[in-house]
Amino acid sequence: MKKGILSLAVVAAIVFTSCKKDAAQETADQKGDSIENVVEETTAVVEETVESLEAKIKEATEELSKAVTVEEKQAATKKLNEAKAALQTLKGEVVSTSEELAKETEDAANKAKQEVKKATNNATQKVEKKVEAKVAQTKEEIDSALEKASTNLKKDTKEKNISDKNLERIKNQ
Repeated sequence: MKKGILSLAVVAAIVFTSCKKDAAQETADQKGDSIENVVEETTAVVEETVESLEAKIKEATEELSKAVTVEEKQAATKKLNEAKAALQTLKGEVVSTSEELAKETEDAANKAKQEVKKATNNATQKVEKKVEAKVAQTKEEIDSALEKASTNLKKDTKEKNISDKNLERIKNQ
């Protein structure tokens, strides 16, 4: 009986711990999905902006090659330099944003890992307390049953002794 109760407690502990791990994992998955969505949206915007800037650079390069006067060359060069500078600025922002996202992703993963550890530890402690309480209760029940059995045995022994004495008296009469 005791082993059965302990087995049930252990199974309950495993299920409980598993549920806690699943909840923490779900939270981590949601954070990961959120970061992934931000990355996808940002990538789409960056791709559109790069395409636009590349088109401006191509257009400015064509204007520069067709320019005849100094003023036309200066205007085309200015337009080309502005588009190239914008592209370089965008590249710098993309690198910076990528580094920030990588850091955020790493932080989120570390936080999720800590949450899973914490949830597992908390669940384990709760289960251990429940198992200890169940073991103590089972021990009390066993002790009580043994005490009742001992009391009944003493009572039965006493009654048997009285019966034996009465039987002995009857034989002696």
